[in-house]
Amino acid sequence: MTAGQVIIGAAFIGLIPAFIARSKGYSFLAWWLYGAALFIVAIVHVLILQPNPGTVRKCRIASAPFQLPRRCAPMARATYPPSSLA
Repeated sequence: MTAGQVIIGAAFIGLIPAFIARSKGYSFLAWWLYGAALFIVAIVHVLILQPNPGTVRKCRIASAPFQLPRRCAPMARATYPPSSLA
């Protein structure tokens, strides 16, 4: 296995934590780099990571009830039911 193949493999495998982090409202690029460099640590980290409260708040303010923009849907599922109703 050449160094180029390892780099390409790391770049592709780094996409997994990056997509999960993006669905929770975090930076895709930062998590892609983190996942490519330290995949095992990054995947565990992103799986236990809570949704970004700032992004969730923006989605709640910007949308009417039951009409969430597509980018907000994963965060709405992750935070349902709202803490005020639980």
